[in-house]
Amino acid sequence: MTTYDAVVLGAGIVGVATAIQLRKRGLSVALVDRRGPGEETSHGNAGLIQREGVHPYVFPRDPRTIIGVALKRRTDADYHLSSLPSVAPFLMRYFAASTPERARKTFEANIPLFARCLEAHEALMMEAGSQDLVRKTGWIKLFRKQASAEEADVQARELREIGLAASMLDNEALNALEPDIDTSRLAGGLHYGDPWCCSNPGALVKSYAALYEKLGGETVTAEIAGVQRRDGQWAVTTNGPDIAGEQLVVTLGPWSKRLLDAVGVTLPMGVKRGYHRHYKPEGEAKLNRPVLDGDVGYVMAPMARGVRLTSGAEFARQDAPATPRQLQRVLPKAREVFPLGESVDERAWLGARPVLPDMLPVIGAAPKNPGLWLHFGHAHHGFTLGPATAELVSQLITGETPYCDPAPYSPQRFTRAR
Repeated sequence: MTTYDAVVLGAGIVGVATAIQLRKRGLSVALVDRRGPGEETSHGNAGLIQREGVHPYVFPRDPRTIIGVALKRRTDADYHLSSLPSVAPFLMRYFAASTPERARKTFEANIPLFARCLEAHEALMMEAGSQDLVRKTGWIKLFRKQASAEEADVQARELREIGLAASMLDNEALNALEPDIDTSRLAGGLHYGDPWCCSNPGALVKSYAALYEKLGGETVTAEIAGVQRRDGQWAVTTNGPDIAGEQLVVTLGPWSKRLLDAVGVTLPMGVKRGYHRHYKPEGEAKLNRPVLDGDVGYVMAPMARGVRLTSGAEFARQDAPATPRQLQRVLPKAREVFPLGESVDERAWLGARPVLPDMLPVIGAAPKNPGLWLHFGHAHHGFTLGPATAELVSQLITGETPYCDPAPYSPQRFTRAR
């Protein structure tokens, strides 16, 4: 059994960035995953590094929206009726954590993490030589209803108060940025100027993984069978080599809960499933930056493979069969706004986001398990925050002074609540 200073479980962007930061601090590191870096959840997002994403995605509280979701009349959220018994406890906690008061606390806790996201990504891109995968053009939220635009204007003012670029657009200004968007059904948009967008999220993660190996880190491709505390170390059993670490960092995203339940660490994590599919634009049409149709609930993002159409959230068991009906329903709506042609994919991609009820990640030491560190639960923002929160958890592991107060993200916030 080979022993390392640290073993990182999970090679998505969160795990790869964590492994890099630990190597930079002089630790011997093994990065373990059943697949190659960036081939699961980190691959399937809209490619946004959302500097502006400090406002949490709260559970809706107005009866009309809740009834619309319950009756499956909305496209931004869906659920599997057969999965409700297993997902209902998380949904109830998510609803309880979505009061204005608690959402404000999440907003405030998000500020230092999102303030670090561009800087942390850029440092890795420069070292990895992958700057060409990213465009610094921001993204646009579209509105079909004037009331939606007015509501977003309030949020935009709040973002400007903390120094971010958020500009309301009339249709003329919108077409100046995106000439091939059809504004005939739109009431304007909101341009978030600070975020960056990536044309191939999976490739960016792989470039970071190559940097990690250049720094001397080791990658183990194997199925993780289990972990156990033994002789003051964490032993990791796989279908390949068995390895051990003085420190064990769980960065398995939506698969984290299953492993932690087995060692007695229980957290109220749920998953939000999501789909995407790529389409070729018709003719010479071009999309310069991602756009979100806020009143329908999908994103169109320009990618190397074509325009990636992403769905809203689906609440179901993580291993439930794929039901990409949200994509099917939003496709005609998307074509009202932008001329999407035929799909270049055989089928829709399905992934899952790890979500805690308060929409904050868990970053820190696991309760009652020395040497076990938790780093997951970034919800919609794993691609955005992975490098920034990797710095934070690595500072905690090595005893450095953290760049921000880690208390809001501590796993202890849930154990104290019980």
